[in-house]
Amino acid sequence: MTTILHAIETSEIGGAESMMISLAEHMDRGRYEPVVCLLADGRVNAELQRRGIETVILPQKPGLDGGWLVKLVKFVRRRNVKLMHAQEFAMNTCCSIASAVTGIPVVTTIQGKSYYPDRWRRRLAYRCVSKHSRMIAVSDDLKQFLVDKVGVDPRRVSTIHNGIDPGRHHSDDGGGAGIRKELGLGDRQPVVGTVGNLYPVKGHIHLLKAMASVVRTIPDAVCFIAGRGELDTELRQAAVELGIDRNLRLLGFRPDVPALLRAADVFVLPSLSEGLSLALLEAMAASKPVVASKVGGNPEVVADGRNGFLVPAADPDALADRIVRLLGNADLAARFGAAGRRRVDEDFTIATMVRRYDELYRDCLSN
Repeated sequence: MTTILHAIETSEIGGAESMMISLAEHMDRGRYEPVVCLLADGRVNAELQRRGIETVILPQKPGLDGGWLVKLVKFVRRRNVKLMHAQEFAMNTCCSIASAVTGIPVVTTIQGKSYYPDRWRRRLAYRCVSKHSRMIAVSDDLKQFLVDKVGVDPRRVSTIHNGIDPGRHHSDDGGGAGIRKELGLGDRQPVVGTVGNLYPVKGHIHLLKAMASVVRTIPDAVCFIAGRGELDTELRQAAVELGIDRNLRLLGFRPDVPALLRAADVFVLPSLSEGLSLALLEAMAASKPVVASKVGGNPEVVADGRNGFLVPAADPDALADRIVRLLGNADLAARFGAAGRRRVDEDFTIATMVRRYDELYRDCLSN
């Protein structure tokens, strides 16, 4: 049995955390024993424990904490860890240092573009990480960004797309009807939905501006946003100023994303930047027509006009136009939904992601 240490710095569940949890759970448990290193308790720890995955919490001071690195090195040696797999900047950097000290190979996965291009120290750090790890980008667009903007040697980074379990989203068990009742919506009331934490990069303000146009054409249309974050109050105030406060539902963190998606008629991803969105994959697996901004890995998933619509980022008018078109054309919406589901089933499943990482793990362990 090979012990693999997964490491991530955040304790609340987002895209990177969900991918890490899925990978730890679905790798061959007859071959690999996963252990997850966290910096704090929270929903990630609770979810891992619920799935029977061992965790260790090692609190870390801000910045480069030398004492924490010593604790990490001692832990991996004590647990006889054979491979480390880190997620995002802080853990990618720290685990690469630990790898240099211990000789234990490390895989570093990059999920997004934050932090790197505007700070030379971080660019330098990632160049070093790429030289001492097997660096993985979750989309071809992100790989090219690391090469062009961060200065990573293209030979030092590969792409492995994120994957989901489509089966969680295929069935229609009536959950959508329950969500509509909870939100006080009618069975036929048009519903636009999105899932994503409330941070500026997710572009929710542009969705709200688009909804202000949508409701002029479809007055009873409602938009829900599932996710926690710093912009809750700001978005509520913006909805009042736009005159759509009655058309908006801010739901906070929700563990029932499949049911939420079944309640939506159209899924919108208005992000300003993305690696490879799990929420987008989940919506397509649920056979929902999607409208997504043309950023990051979105064009690697959505073929504009074939299984969804792509629009320029920060363009509420384009968002509104495509939302109205889909809400007003049931045949087009159904065609996009079916094509999107096929796309995910063929290329963006957990099984495909796990197979690619298993090949990578075996290669790392054999050298």
